Amino acid sequence: MSDYGNRALAGVAAFGGIALVLAQDAVPTWAGFHTWQYAATVALAIVTVAAYALSARRGADGPLGIRLGIAAAGAIVTMSAGIASGLLGPDTETVTRAPGTVAPLPDVGAAGFFPAADAAAIARGDAAIVIRRRDGSAVEVGPGTRRFFGTVALETAPQPAAYVEARDPRGDRVTITQPTGVAFLSPVLLFAERVTIAGHALPSDTFATPALHRQIKAFYFSKESATVAQSHGLGGREAVLFAVDDDAGRLQPGGIGFVPSGGEATIGGVRFRVSVGTYPALVISAVPDPLALLVGGVLLAGGLAFAFRRRSPQANKRAADRASPELT
Repeated sequence: MSDYGNRALAGVAAFGGIALVLAQDAVPTWAGFHTWQYAATVALAIVTVAAYALSARRGADGPLGIRLGIAAAGAIVTMSAGIASGLLGPDTETVTRAPGTVAPLPDVGAAGFFPAADAAAIARGDAAIVIRRRDGSAVEVGPGTRRFFGTVALETAPQPAAYVEARDPRGDRVTITQPTGVAFLSPVLLFAERVTIAGHALPSDTFATPALHRQIKAFYFSKESATVAQSHGLGGREAVLFAVDDDAGRLQPGGIGFVPSGGEATIGGVRFRVSVGTYPALVISAVPDPLALLVGGVLLAGGLAFAFRRRSPQANKRAADRASPELT
C-alpha cells in the first residue's frame, strides 16, 4: 500500500475509533459499549493508528508522517480511554427510590435526593432528582438533562407511577402502607413488578389499607394498553386496575375495577382516587475519563495543526534531509 494509502487508512481508523468513544458521552446507556465486540473494534483502530505512527516515525511517510505522530498519539489516548470505560466501567444501573428518600451514590461520591411528589407532580412527570456532593454542592438532574461527574453520567428515566388516595365508606381518608415497596408509608405506587394479563405484561404493585383490613393489587394501564379495556369506559386514558382482598386473601365483593387517571371509584369497599403519570428513576452510566479525552483532544488538534501548517520551502528541505538518513 502507498504512503498515502497507509495515512488514509490510519486517518479513517483514528476518526472512526474516536467517534465510537465519543458516542459513550452521547448515548451512555447503550449496553453495547460494555461488550467485547466494541472493545475489539476500538482496539483494532488503535493498532492501525499505532502501526502507521511507528512506520512514519521511521520515515516511511516522509516529513508529514513524522509530524503526524503527535496527532496519532492523541487519537490513541482518546481511544484507550474509551476501551477502559467500556471494559472497566460498571454496566448502566437504574436506581429507583420512593419520593422523599435518599440513595447513596458511591461511584459519584454523592447522594441522590428523590423529591417528594403530590398528585399534581406525578401527573406532570416533571420531578427532578437533586445530586448533593460531599462538598455541599448540589446539581439537579431533571427530565431531558444529563450531568457528568468524572467517569459517570447521570440522567433520569420516567417510570410509571400513580398517586393513590384511599377513603373508607364514610369518606374519611385512610393510611396506605407498602410492606413490600420501596417505602413503607407512601401513597405513590412505582409499579416495580411485571404481571402478564391477557397477553400483556403490565407493571404492578401492592399496598394495604390497615384500617380497612384490605390488601390491594394494582396494575398500571398505559394509554396504549387501556385500549384493551375500553368497555370499562377508560376512553384511552391511563388507568389503574385494582384487585381488593381482605387480610385472609379473599377477593371482596365488587373487588375488581378500573380507576382512570383523575377519576374516583369504589372497589371492594374502598374508594380510590388516582392520578397516573411518571416519577423519575436515576440512570447511572460509565463514560470515558474527561481528563483523558481532553489530553487526547489537545494532542490530536495540535498535532494536525502542526502537521498541516504552511511551511517554507527551506523548512521542508531541512525536514526531508533529517528524514533521509532513516530512509537509506
